Amino acid sequence: MSPLAHWRTGIVESGGEDIYYEVVERDAPQATVVLTHGAGGSHAVWYQQVVALADDYRVVTWDARGFGKSTYRTGTHGATASAQDLGAVLDATGTPDAHLVGQSMGGWWITTFALAWPDRVRSLTLCNTIGGCWNDGLDAHFASYVATARADAAEAEVAGRHPAVGGTETGDDVAKAFLYQQLNTFHSPPMGDVFPALVTTRHSHDAIRALPFPKLVITSTDDPIFPAAHVRESADGIGADIVEIEGAGHSPYWERPDDFNKQLLAFLSRAEER
Repeated sequence: MSPLAHWRTGIVESGGEDIYYEVVERDAPQATVVLTHGAGGSHAVWYQQVVALADDYRVVTWDARGFGKSTYRTGTHGATASAQDLGAVLDATGTPDAHLVGQSMGGWWITTFALAWPDRVRSLTLCNTIGGCWNDGLDAHFASYVATARADAAEAEVAGRHPAVGGTETGDDVAKAFLYQQLNTFHSPPMGDVFPALVTTRHSHDAIRALPFPKLVITSTDDPIFPAAHVRESADGIGADIVEIEGAGHSPYWERPDDFNKQLLAFLSRAEER
């Protein structure tokens, strides 16, 4: 990213919450990419994508309610509320439509938004998520994963190891994995409300397939939460292009940013040419 891009921050009210956002943009008009984080993150986790995208796109990042610098006063969480928050961010940033990118939990928020307001979406990218498009295999796997994760909760106390990043499990930079853990200490995410919202939010594969814009699913070989085989099945169901990143866990945007950014930029370029 050249040093000429402008950076600004803001807060918009939505459904009784204050939703934080950031914009990186240039003076010349550019298509907008909105990056929506997962349950282990905030707007700050996208730092490696913002700098890669900002030469060609206007980039908006934001904090879902209860995460980062966004509030959680109402006790209302889930896909519908978060999709409305995303709409408020688009309005506040003067964004009529955008390429939507969502990782893990963020996939639920952007698919729900896309179903409600398809005319505001230029493309949809789901990263290590099925965005509410469950299948039988993933239902069974996720129930088993959550039960095991609860039993192994002590793992969270190990510096440099987090289920959302490969960390020492795949030989990644332990310091970078620790940074991921530290970013999650700036807030107290309402995980007790988030997980039930994810499990109960169910979108039809056919409904997502029918949306009139390009779709991409990015998965990775070593994702323990949403394994590539199950994600591929959902990607086929929604008619999406699919990319599998080698040697990454649940967060290839964080673990393998060069590979991730290359695939995302190529897809966005194709989407803009339609």
